[in-house]
Amino acid sequence: MDPSKQLRRKKIFTFIIALIFGLALGAAGFVVYKQYILKTPDGLPSLISRKTPKPETTRNPLDGTEVEKSVANRHPLAIIIENHPEARPQAGLDKASIIYEAITEGGITRYLAVYGPRDADKVGPVRSLRTFFLDWAWEYEAFLAHVGGNIDALDRIPVESVLDLDQFRYGDRAYWREPERGKAIEHTMYTSTPKLYQIAEKNNWDMKGNFESLHFLNSPSYQSEPGLNQKITIDFSSPSYKVSYEYNPTTNNYLRFLAGYPHKDALTGNQLAPTNLIIQSVERHPGLTRINEDSWTFETIGEGKAKIFYGGQEIEATWKKPDLKARTKFYDSSGEEIKFLPGQFWYEIVPPEVFEKIKIENTQS
Repeated sequence: MDPSKQLRRKKIFTFIIALIFGLALGAAGFVVYKQYILKTPDGLPSLISRKTPKPETTRNPLDGTEVEKSVANRHPLAIIIENHPEARPQAGLDKASIIYEAITEGGITRYLAVYGPRDADKVGPVRSLRTFFLDWAWEYEAFLAHVGGNIDALDRIPVESVLDLDQFRYGDRAYWREPERGKAIEHTMYTSTPKLYQIAEKNNWDMKGNFESLHFLNSPSYQSEPGLNQKITIDFSSPSYKVSYEYNPTTNNYLRFLAGYPHKDALTGNQLAPTNLIIQSVERHPGLTRINEDSWTFETIGEGKAKIFYGGQEIEATWKKPDLKARTKFYDSSGEEIKFLPGQFWYEIVPPEVFEKIKIENTQS
């Protein structure tokens, strides 16, 4: 056979094979494209055009804000955080839904921070427990994190079956120290909400919240008074513990100042700014524990005076708490239960003599 004809046939044969292979490859590619890219097996839009769906949100019962549905009703977690000058600035208070501040001893205030839908990878410094913090933690049946405590508070934990996360028991499973030059060792203990929740889950504790929620206003429709400047000052004891709040009409919250300076989060540097400020007058009495520790008893059950601030307005209120596990409710002068704005709550628990000296300044810009 003519060599030139043989070469030509080879080329034609190769071309036909290549054409068949290409058509087969193209057909297979089209099937993949149609089944897995244009339309996935579950009938959703293609991976090319599909956007990641936004997680479903709902109002959470702790502070009323919209959060992912998966964490909206997570079991509340309460952590004792100190406020000694050496402990400042604290970490993680900005992630709490609710914060209580009260005097422990010697005019020094301390916080009970209640967490729910928002995690904080670093919280502290963590300090010891007092009986009145137990009283407020019971309003949420909260998991309770602390570093020991006065013996009268510790005595109540087994009797009341508190879901306790004491550092003395769990150690480095959830707590760590961060010593700093010039700081006493008691001001260096930290924890994290993910670590504490992990322990609670391993303990087979119920991870869903079971508490009575306050009532909330429809935040988008609420209008604050334009041009209002409002400042509230609370003198707990010494200048180191003087607290003030300045209303910010732009963000509709209250910028917090401590000892004359903006009170900022240690990690973000952001100034703490609750949406709802509750100043609650509560009787207290000095005493000694069974091992002669100085201790205060607060009359958290009963009723008394309160001042409520949100949106630049002040509401004269009455608080009522009928029993240990009942939620403290607040009522206006007509006896109607007060509704709050969705957002962080800050409770300032003060004795009557401090309550009567609260300074409130309202001006128009």
